[in-house]
Parts: sequence; C-alpha cells; structure tokens
Amino acid sequence: MRELEYQTKVLDTLNDYLDVLKEHKSKANDVAAVAAQNPTIDIPIPDFSKGAWDEMKSKGTLPASRADYPFSERLDGVGRPVPNVTFKVPTGGGKTFLAVNAVSRVLGRYLNKSTGFVLWIVPNDAIYAQTLKRLKDRQHPYRQTLDRAAAGKVKIYEKSDRLDARDVEENLCVMILMLQSANRQTQDSLKMFRDRGDVHGFTPYEGDQAAHEALSQAIPNLATYDQADGVAPWAMIKDSLGNALRIIQPIVVLDEGQKAISELAFKTLYGFNPSIVIELSATPIDVKAKGGANPRPARFANLLVEVTGREIDREGMIKMPLNLETKAGTDWKSTLNASLAKLDELQALATGFHGETGRYIRPIMLVQVERTGKDQKDAGFIHSEDVKAWLLNAGLAEAQVAIKTAEKNDLNQPENLDLLSPSNRVRVIITKQALQEGWDCSFAYVLCSLAATSNLNGMTQLVGRILRQPHAIKTGVAPLDECHIIAHHEATGTVVTAIKDGLEKDGLSDLVLNVSGSDVSTTTRVARKLPRRDTFRKADIYLPKVLWVDGGEIRDLDYETDILANVDWSIYDAAALAATIPENAQAAVSQVQRIHLSDGDKQGVDAEKVESRVVSSAFDPAYAVRILSDLLPNPFVAREIVADCLKALIARGFTSEKIAALGALIVEELRKSLDQQRTVLAEALFKSFVASGRIQFRLRIDGRNWVMPFEMETTEPETARQIARKDGTPLDKSLFAPVYEAELNGEEKDVAVYLDADDALVWWHRNVARFQYGLQGWKRSRIYPDFIFAATENNGARQITVLETKGDQLDNADTAYKRELLSVLSENFAWDNSTASGELELVSDTGETVDCTLILMSEWKAKLPEYLKNQST
Repeated sequence: MRELEYQTKVLDTLNDYLDVLKEHKSKANDVAAVAAQNPTIDIPIPDFSKGAWDEMKSKGTLPASRADYPFSERLDGVGRPVPNVTFKVPTGGGKTFLAVNAVSRVLGRYLNKSTGFVLWIVPNDAIYAQTLKRLKDRQHPYRQTLDRAAAGKVKIYEKSDRLDARDVEENLCVMILMLQSANRQTQDSLKMFRDRGDVHGFTPYEGDQAAHEALSQAIPNLATYDQADGVAPWAMIKDSLGNALRIIQPIVVLDEGQKAISELAFKTLYGFNPSIVIELSATPIDVKAKGGANPRPARFANLLVEVTGREIDREGMIKMPLNLETKAGTDWKSTLNASLAKLDELQALATGFHGETGRYIRPIMLVQVERTGKDQKDAGFIHSEDVKAWLLNAGLAEAQVAIKTAEKNDLNQPENLDLLSPSNRVRVIITKQALQEGWDCSFAYVLCSLAATSNLNGMTQLVGRILRQPHAIKTGVAPLDECHIIAHHEATGTVVTAIKDGLEKDGLSDLVLNVSGSDVSTTTRVARKLPRRDTFRKADIYLPKVLWVDGGEIRDLDYETDILANVDWSIYDAAALAATIPENAQAAVSQVQRIHLSDGDKQGVDAEKVESRVVSSAFDPAYAVRILSDLLPNPFVAREIVADCLKALIARGFTSEKIAALGALIVEELRKSLDQQRTVLAEALFKSFVASGRIQFRLRIDGRNWVMPFEMETTEPETARQIARKDGTPLDKSLFAPVYEAELNGEEKDVAVYLDADDALVWWHRNVARFQYGLQGWKRSRIYPDFIFAATENNGARQITVLETKGDQLDNADTAYKRELLSVLSENFAWDNSTASGELELVSDTGETVDCTLILMSEWKAKLPEYLKNQST
C-alpha cells in the first residue's frame, strides 16, 4: 500500500510530536522522582503533555486554523496527564492506515518497545466488523504494519476473548471495542468491570491482601469487591477486563472521535487510564463549557494535523467532482429511470476501461427510498419492494438488485459479501438509511435519492458512501472519476444545501459540487425569496419551542442526547419477557424438497417433500446482540438483557438444547418487547422531565422562541398557477404571497381556501417544509404542523393556532402519539386546565395565546369550522 504525500505529512508531524513528548515526559519523570524522595517538600510535577503541545505550537507546526485554540488537558481515572492528539482526515482519506502507522510510531519512538496493548475503539457495527477483518488478515497491509512494529508477534482480540498478562508482555495485543456514547450503565453493572474467569495475571494472588491494597492505592480507580459482597473480608480487586485495561495503560485509538464527546463517553474512555489517545475524525467537535449544578469546562480537540479534501482528491482517493441532478414532478419512476441510464453509461465505460487496462470496476447505484417495512407497503410512499419490482421489469436480474434495510439485508448473502469481486453481480442497492458510516464500497457511483423530499437528512448521510475512488487511483476516464446524485426533489437549492452538509460532515467542505441536468438549468427552477405581505412585513411573530432547561443551560430539546441517552434500561424486566415464551413452543418448521437417487432398479431420482425443523446447536448471545443492535445500540446493555432472559428461561427448566432450538423465537420476542419498551421508557422519561420543568414549552421573554421568518423560499416560477378562492379571486390572508398550487396537495388547498375566507382570521401560513416550525417529543421524528394561523377573538385578543391535519384513521399510531404529546404539554403547561384534550393553551405577557390542536384530514370539513367557531367565542 503506497504512502501518499499528505499521509507522509501527517506521520512526519506525529514523529516530531512524539520526540518532543518523550523529552517532556522524561523531564516530568525526573521531577516526580525528586518529589518522591522529598515528600515533605511540595514539588509540582509539570504536565508533560501540555509542555509538548506548547512547544509544537511555538514551532508553528500545528494547523493554522487552530492557532488561537488553547491546549485542552486530558486526565486519566487517577488524575495523571494523558497525551491526546486528533488527526482531522476526511472520509476516504485512509484513517485506518494512519492509525496503524501511528501505533507503530508510538511504540518505537515514544514507548521504546514492541509489545503492549492497543484499545481500538469504533462507533458502530459496520466499522467494527471492517476493522476486525482487516487487522486479522495477515495479508492485509494494515496487519503487516503492526506485524513489522511487533516483529510478527501480534494478537487481535474482541472484548469477550480470553486475556492473559503474559500475552500482553510478549505480544502486541490489539482489542477492538465498541464504546457507545449513550452508555448509561454504572461501572458495577458493566460486564467489563465484573469478575471474569478468563482474565488472568493482572491482579495479585487473591489471598495476598497487602498486594491488593498496594495496587488499589497505586491505581485508585480499580473496581474492587467491598466487604459487603462477602467475597473477602477486605477490598479485593476484581479480575475484570476493565481492571486489566486500567493496569495496562493501553494505547487508545479512537475512530470517529466526534462520536464520543459526551461526558460519560469521555469519562469512560479516560477511565481506562490510557498512556496516549489518538483520535481520528473528519469533523472534530469542541465541547462547550457548561454551567449550572453540574459545571463542565470547555474541551477542545487537540488537532495535531488537518488534511483537506483537495489533498486527498489530488492523490486520487475520492471521486470528484460530485454531480447533482434534480428531477421535479411527482413521477419518481422517471428519476429512477434517469439514474439507471447513468449507471448503464458508467458500466459501458467501465467495461471498455477493463478491456484496455485489465482493471475491473463495476459501477453500483444506491437508491434511497421512503419506506421499507412490510406494513408500510401500501402507505402511499416510495417503497423498496416497488423500486425493486420496477428495476426487475427494466431488465435487471434478481441477483443484481440487493435490499439493505433494518428488516432485510441481501448484502449478507454469501455471494454478496465481497462487492468488489468480479463474480459479484450486485449493481443496485436499495436502502432507506441503513448504510452507516463505515460501509465501504468504492464501486458505488450513483446515488438515486427518491426520498430527498421527505428525508433530506437520510440523503445527507448517504453522500459519503459514493465518494471513494476504486483502488484509490484515478482512471483518467472523467465520468469514472466522478460521482453522481440524482434526486427526486423540486427545490434544487435545498438539495444542494443538504449535500454540502454531507460533505462537511465527511470533512470535504472545500471540494466542488457541480449541479447539472435539464431540470435545473432553466430559470424556472431557480430558488427565489417570497417576502411577507405588506401588512405583516415588519411584525414579529413568535411561537414557543420545546426546550431543555437544566440549570443555566437552555436549548432546543435533543431527542438523542436528552431522551434516548437518559433512558434507564436497568428497569427492563427480561425475566417477564422470558415468562411469556410457552413451554411447549416449537422450533420453526419449513418445507424442504429433498432429492435423492432412486432405490432398486429404477433409473433417475425421486423427490419428496419433508418437514425440517431449523435447530441451532447452541444459542449464540453475541448473534442475538447483533440482531438487537438497531433497537438497542449499546452492546453492553443488550448483552445484559440477553443474559437475563436466558437466565430466566433456564430457571423455568429450559435446557440448553431447547433454548438453541427456540433461538429464532427468543430473539423475535426480545425484539418486539424492546421496541415497545423503548417507546414506553422514553415517554415516561419525557413526561417526568416535563413535570420537573427540565422540558418546557412556553413563550419566553428572553427571546428563546421560534421566530417566523420574514421571507420564504420557493422554486415555482412567477408564472406558475396560484391558489384562488372558489369565485376565482386570489387569496389575501396568507402570510406570504403568492401561494402556488404545486406547493400544496388537494386537501391542503381546500383547508387553505377555507381559512382564507374566515372573517376572524388575520393571517395564515402553510408550514411547508421540515426546516420550519416543529415540536419535538419522545419519539425521534418531530411533529411538523401543517398550518399556523392567527385569529382575533371577540375580546380583541390575538390567538395563534398551530394546526396539525395529518393522520388518516383514528387508531393510527402516529396520530395517537401526536394527540398524546399535545395532551401532555397541555396538562403540564396550560394556564387553563379546562383546555380540551389534545389542545395546549399558553399565555404570554402580552395576553397573546398559542393553541395547538390536531384535526384528522379526513374530518377537517366537519371539525375545523367548529374549532374556529369555538375559538372566536
């Protein structure tokens, strides 16, 4: 594997840093020795990591973009300084290559040894599997780099593997670990900090009390058995993996460092007492200071090197430029057809390129759809199965189309495991947003986004999946050195913004984006601004936001950070779930066509259908954890729940053989239960935060409200048809004008016309996009009301109403959630307790009221007039 110019620059800078760090560490050790010999004298021991950083900064070798940033100290669980550096490297820049070479240099230039322990932390399953596979492969250049550093004595571990101190003394041991930032389990409840029978040689003999006490004093953050545990009459150190790591003081490689910035993840990481931490990130994140009851100082990324997108593009690592074409209209099949035509064009070029050079490339298209679940097939959205059916009808073979979703993963089929193989036939991969960071296929050239209108965030996440250049070398054939996005979306400007966001998240904000295609080349599709009507042009209009209020911190409620990260899974009762599995349950039965040679003198074969029960030889908890990962991304918590379920089944008398036979049923029931419980726990947590005032929904005098914009964007041409009343006269109460027909569906147009004709109405606004006003609840997706309007009551007071008209049936789960969320807010924040269920009324200092309500679209003709009448009386 060739070392590229920018990679050489990164590693040379690391060499300089390690030399400086070693010198400062040596001086600090000398001072510490003097201090130990003179305990009565207060001799301060210098922070060698800060000293080394300051020297690098004084030499001008740190990135210019961070010249004004201070050094951000890191302390381990004992309070000792920990050197920490961050490599800012864009997607496709070879972060793993830099990581293995960094480990080699840390061993040789800083620690002066070839053995030791590396804790390699990754953020998700995809990157975990990819890294583990590469480091275990002795033929892979990454593994060979480690082998050279350790003279061939390298061992690769997973968290559950047996670990012996002698292995660490005699080898370079590398353990791949997933560390979830949302981990809320305590040290004592984590498997990593529990006594294990396969972690040996790191702690003293269990009967040597003095040695245990001495080690506990030297490393105070070691987990011990207390006397109350009854294991020993004194504090005895546990033989756990967590303790072993704290004693070893490993080199830590933190992949996707921006994923582990939470306070808990930070404390967990540095609680392993690392000797040095090397972070790799495309977009390092600085953590702001926090005041209040639980203050937190600011924490900056110690950026040692910064690689730009242009640098990796010059080396041929990525496909650039990125070409975008948007397709307006309602026919998603035309967008898919254009994307397939682009794929065929690239395939023809790749075939010719292969014939000339012998270099094999098979262009692949990713298709982003709106829905994937079986129960969502007829919901009026673009579904994965509909797209697959169209592609098969267009001439692709079954083997050329793969679906990758949470429910179905064709890429796990044996024939599809290696997408780069010439024997692989996959040309199209259909997904919603299941291709996470770490999914790596350089043959992906085209992203057909059929869900751009409804899921721009999902499209943003997929942008990086088509950037990698095959074999990390340019072909010299321009179309094969570029990538393409064809989006089913009218607003080109909106899609461009989303793509730029995706490039920024991949550290490629300095690269070029080309916008092409007939649908966006004319002035009719150029985004333009619509101002408010003259009457409302200078009026300030405010709406309350769902806010997180904790001490001095006031900000928008964040679902991942404030709700999911705080869900306490310790109350989940896996035993109760186990009790629901019937004792007479049977393994799944399938019909198998068995073909065998005929008996006797008959020629040919006989065929018979037989029933076959699919039975595993043993239940695999690790497999169960992986199956549950989409519901419970924290593997530590998932493993505990699986273990508790198995324990309860064994207590009921289930044998190992029976559990193995029922493996599929057990996992399926766990999935159902966890999916339901996750929503229940999140709802309970949300309601408790509302009751305590940590979640608030009110108009505030400090300005933390949602502000109605003074202009909005449209891509409709000025000559486009406008909505008019039944008598043909134009609407005159819309906050923004004009209102074009193409921007509202049929029922929305009817609601708009009705509102415009109401005498009490002052103005109304169609909340057209998910970039406008939204309400965050205890589910991931926000509620985006369809209409916002202001009316004058009989007493002259002004009332603003937020109207949600979605939902087709009364028992629709999404509609029920919206009703309940509004009800919770009303119960806890309404000034008027008589407010009807499903409504929320808040009063500001000016007497203005804000009312939120939900009316089903199928019922609006009956209920909206009644609602407006009630509000005006």
